[in-house]
Amino acid sequence: MQDGRISKRLVRALVGVVALGLITASCVLAVAIVREEQRDENLAQLGRACAGLLPEEQLAEFVADDSAGVLEEYGTMLDPGQESRALLDCVLSWGSGVWGPEAQVRVRAEALLEGRDHGDAKAPDDPGDFVLPLPPGVRGSTGAKERVAGSEVSASLWVACPNGLRGRRLPSKELHVTVALPSTAEFDHDVTPGERLDAARAAVRVANWVTERQRCGRAPIGTAGTAVAEDRETPTELCRWLDPKALGFAEGSGWKGDSDRTHAWTFDGDGAYLPQAAFCAGALEGYASFRDEMPVVSAEARSWSGEAALGAYERYAADERVPARPARPASASFTYTGLPPVLALWAESVCDGGRTYHRVAVTPDLRDLDEKDPKLTVAKEERERFSADARAVLDRYLAAEGGWAVRSHCRDTKVLGEVEEWGH
Repeated sequence: MQDGRISKRLVRALVGVVALGLITASCVLAVAIVREEQRDENLAQLGRACAGLLPEEQLAEFVADDSAGVLEEYGTMLDPGQESRALLDCVLSWGSGVWGPEAQVRVRAEALLEGRDHGDAKAPDDPGDFVLPLPPGVRGSTGAKERVAGSEVSASLWVACPNGLRGRRLPSKELHVTVALPSTAEFDHDVTPGERLDAARAAVRVANWVTERQRCGRAPIGTAGTAVAEDRETPTELCRWLDPKALGFAEGSGWKGDSDRTHAWTFDGDGAYLPQAAFCAGALEGYASFRDEMPVVSAEARSWSGEAALGAYERYAADERVPARPARPASASFTYTGLPPVLALWAESVCDGGRTYHRVAVTPDLRDLDEKDPKLTVAKEERERFSADARAVLDRYLAAEGGWAVRSHCRDTKVLGEVEEWGH
């Protein structure tokens, strides 16, 4: 009798366990189905968002399955059109972290108005880091930054539109596009070239969408090719005038007294001509000691024309890095602060874009200094050579066939003076 009761209890217990297991399995399956449905909805939202311009394949791994995506978008080019300062402005987020979304995509396209301060929308001084080749009239840059959790990769484009852009009351002939995508890298310096390429292609896709519908007056920008190397062993076509050997700068054949070590010049600069601005630079890579010879180991040239000219000059003036008026006499010594000693030479021209400022800069190699007495006295003839080196860079830059200044028909050039950035 007792054994019968135990058997019945055991059967009931087993039935309960099986039932609980079935309920648990059903719950797990139900949760899985809900998550799958949520992810499908989020993927569909990703495909529709931002006028369907987002790179779905690259972003799929960031799409959440436990919460709905949050989409905020507006702009005069959306359907229906809206009153907005932007042609297109779109933010898509997934997951709610402690300090913000777990992953976020941002896209913005806007018409830049002449004579207005656009802050971060200004074209970069160093536009050579866009990882795709760009045609004339287009500038670009890519970047990466850390978030509270993880990092993001971004790309920006500045596109000249000969036919102008609609949707603003005031005329505009320049389009600015920015794209920011989540990255799998934990830190910004670990963002891969492939992710930079994804961001660059996304920015190009947005720019092409806008320019086609706005009848901007330019052909689509291409997205073919692989990432352009940031450090080049030879200058770009626009920067071929920057020849260290012809200018008598430090040679890249090796250290003095150490034949086992070598160093070479690498170059950066514009890959495409843009009427508003120009940039070329070169530097001797690696450590080199030239004792008391102090040759130039870094040189660069920049130009800003038209609306860009005044803003650029004002930015440098705010840091007291424009020529003094009246001009100060050249110094024969300076205090070393651990930063490269730069001698900059400024000039002003009239070019196709209007009033134009040029800035060239050279950095000589200095011998090691005594930390107890961090002061270097430069002999008069050496200081004069620094000036001659800077002037040689300016003259070569202005006269270079195929260079920016010649292509912009710069004329009536006036040298404004030097700026000794000793320790700035």
